[in-house]
Amino acid sequence: MKLFDKVKILVSNPKYEKYGVYKDMVGTIIDAEIEFRSFQVIFTDPTPWSEETWEDIKDDILCFIHVKDMEVVEESDCTDEYLLRNLPNKDIRWYCKVEDGFIKNLRGEKLNKIAYDYDS
Repeated sequence: MKLFDKVKILVSNPKYEKYGVYKDMVGTIIDAEIEFRSFQVIFTDPTPWSEETWEDIKDDILCFIHVKDMEVVEESDCTDEYLLRNLPNKDIRWYCKVEDGFIKNLRGEKLNKIAYDYDS
């Protein structure tokens, strides 16, 4: 799980639902930084635009989703090298991916002690 991956929400959670994010929705990770073991995910309205549907189109939703509450449904082709070249503050400790059950920064340092226990 990394920047630009498409992810599916696995749980119903009141914290997400207050923003309009519900179980089984699919969004895209839009920031490679993890905050509180969560990625920022954008959910866009797939409704095609037309004059008739203009009023029904919803705004994009941005929401921080905990890594344990989502799964990858489509991997991006974003590489570590791409991230390293494009880091705005050049601090590789803040940019993360989820690999083999661990949250890792781009140095490869594990940020959780036990695989798949993201709060460890």
